[in-house]
Amino acid sequence: MNKNRIVVTMGDPSGVGPEIICKLLLDNNFCERYDLTIVGSRHIIDSVFESVFGIKDKPPVNFIDISEGKRPLYSPGNLNADNGRFSIKYIAKAFNLIKEGQADAMVTCPINKKAIKLAGLKYPGHTEYLGFLSKRDNFSMMLVGNRIKVVLVTTHIPLSKVAESITKEKIISAIQNSFYAGKFFGSANPNIAVAGLNPHAGDNGAISDEESNIIIPAVDECLQKGIKVSGPIPSDTLFARMLKGEFDIAVVMYHDQGLIPVKMESFGSAVNVTLNLPFIRTSVDHGTAYDIAGKGVANESSLKRAIEVANLMVDNVKSNSDI
Repeated sequence: MNKNRIVVTMGDPSGVGPEIICKLLLDNNFCERYDLTIVGSRHIIDSVFESVFGIKDKPPVNFIDISEGKRPLYSPGNLNADNGRFSIKYIAKAFNLIKEGQADAMVTCPINKKAIKLAGLKYPGHTEYLGFLSKRDNFSMMLVGNRIKVVLVTTHIPLSKVAESITKEKIISAIQNSFYAGKFFGSANPNIAVAGLNPHAGDNGAISDEESNIIIPAVDECLQKGIKVSGPIPSDTLFARMLKGEFDIAVVMYHDQGLIPVKMESFGSAVNVTLNLPFIRTSVDHGTAYDIAGKGVANESSLKRAIEVANLMVDNVKSNSDI
């Protein structure tokens, strides 16, 4: 049986991406399950193997080196524009491999939003840049834990802006993306729960009316389309019900409403999935962690889990092509 082809991007050269890739490559039993290609700067990986782990004989790996012209510096923990620029180049190359049919899925190590901004690039992160490359803007952020999967209606905005930012259209989009995500996780018709925004899901309007004016109409419209969806459900009970197996995916209104239960259950091994791109993309659930970069203590568990989830998603699409 052919192994799935997974391309892994190195992330910001100053962050922990290079270290977790080195730790990944040192686990031969894990790596041999997949057809892995690393996209990054080879001299950075070599420097980490030698200076951080004291290893001169590096394990073999398919590696695409993006270091033409000015090479990024191995300067762990130091923010700079060049590394922001290179982290975007790695993503672009990985995207081209996918587009050309040379890879089945993409797994990304963390990039730094400020480094990208210093480089003069307008993309705040992976998701937005991959959406631009794919000509897609109707994507959703999903976090996958062991038993809890959440899809976010809003992402990285202040809590004070959430109520004014949620719309019926955004909620419908998140529900639909959750429905289509079923094929990646083995279910043609996943059971989707929608969280309320307010305590007690608004308490029938006694607390607030976002539920009755925005969330319920979005849920009703999706029900009419044949999607198996329930809500709004108070988030203080939703996730307990999810752990009992009542729901497959939860649509949540804001970042921490979904990420707190995922990380409570699966801290260090949760996976970020971008839905509604024309290809499979997963990522680690942590950032560049400049404070520990170069110390050899970064944990590669989330990277391994991101590869496992990407591989599972590819397998499910291949085996359920009719879904």
